[in-house]
Amino acid sequence: MESLIFILYKFAGGLVTPPGCFFALLFPSLLWGFFKTGERAIKKLNLFLLFLIATMYFLFMPLTAAMLMGVLEVERPILPDDDLPTVVAVLAGGGTHPIPGSAGELELAEQSYQRLAEGVKIANAGRWALLYSGAYDEGDIEAYKRSIQRSASEWGFQGEVLLDAVSRTTWENLTEIAKIVNERGFERVVLSTTAYHMRRVLWMARKQIPDNAEIVPRPSGWRSA
Repeated sequence: MESLIFILYKFAGGLVTPPGCFFALLFPSLLWGFFKTGERAIKKLNLFLLFLIATMYFLFMPLTAAMLMGVLEVERPILPDDDLPTVVAVLAGGGTHPIPGSAGELELAEQSYQRLAEGVKIANAGRWALLYSGAYDEGDIEAYKRSIQRSASEWGFQGEVLLDAVSRTTWENLTEIAKIVNERGFERVVLSTTAYHMRRVLWMARKQIPDNAEIVPRPSGWRSA
């Protein structure tokens, strides 16, 4: 009984906040128009709009989103404990934006910050190198570097942060990561990105990262949890 009350409570809450409130306003009016109008074409249009709105509301529900995201997400494996030369590659997400009131300083967007936090935690635990890939938007390159170094140091990372300020897409991320892996002789790459993004990243990584380098996924930010 308590579970049913909770579900109804969440359903009602979803109807009073966007986008559910738009559904709550439009659905009754379209339903009224469907039954009141005598023109077949208008009935069909109302029926189509009712179906479209109901589908959109269903897709925006947290439970539905969690189920759909769960298909894309990858489990987090146990990290190896050995001396293999390893780099933790963090794929940026969302770029940077200016810090209000600062002299041109930048800070990471929320998703990038989350991915970097996971990457730093892994790098600290394994005492591995850290690589941050992408999201440079043609601004002040030094401010970009400082924003990443500053964020990494907040979680106690004291080592060198390798940077890829070239890539703009996930495919380019993996292209540049592969180059750095080759140049620096890393034999393992731990990939840090959002869980729903990881399957696509792994597919691209296997296409580009050398076969002699082990690829380990380390997702964060589960939507299905």
